Amino acid sequence: MESIRHSLPWSPSGSDHHLTVLRFGSGPRKAYIQASLHADELPGMRVAVELKRRLAELEKQGRLTGVVELVPVANPIGLGQMFQATHQGRFDFASGANFNRDFVDLAALLAPQLEGSLGRDGEANMRLIRSAMLTALDQLPPAKSALEGLRRLLLRQACDADLVLDLHCDFESILLLYAQPQHWPRLQPLAARLGAGAV
Repeated sequence: MESIRHSLPWSPSGSDHHLTVLRFGSGPRKAYIQASLHADELPGMRVAVELKRRLAELEKQGRLTGVVELVPVANPIGLGQMFQATHQGRFDFASGANFNRDFVDLAALLAPQLEGSLGRDGEANMRLIRSAMLTALDQLPPAKSALEGLRRLLLRQACDADLVLDLHCDFESILLLYAQPQHWPRLQPLAARLGAGAV
């Protein structure tokens, strides 16, 4: 396991917010899993602790055939937000913004750049799009807030993955998965294995 620490811009004076990425395995394919983007959703972090243990075992046994990047605490900013002894990790105190909304719209940035560049080779198209996403993120002006910096860092970690899982929870809910309709055939085995009540 490799532990990678990314410092977030705009941390308050005297403190340091950072994002920790745990990387397991090696290979051409990548799964990216983040927990608790709404930082008061603590069960995701608990799942991440168990995933870390199991992934370390699989890596030690040489059973991982690709890379798994695990972000146990996807929102170090929200993790520290308390108000009258109650955790407040859903909205950024500084801006009022929902931590899980308003990420950079890479599609709008990439569409003009990629027009006419994609061909019939799906793998080549995927490589081209992923490279263009990273370039677009690099070319953005500097982040103007810690929240903006966090969103960009999370997007950078996820944009080259073959599979992205963003773990959330609720006070009362059935197990459910969100996905694009075109991804349903590939997601169906995972939904069945998890016993998801809705997709």
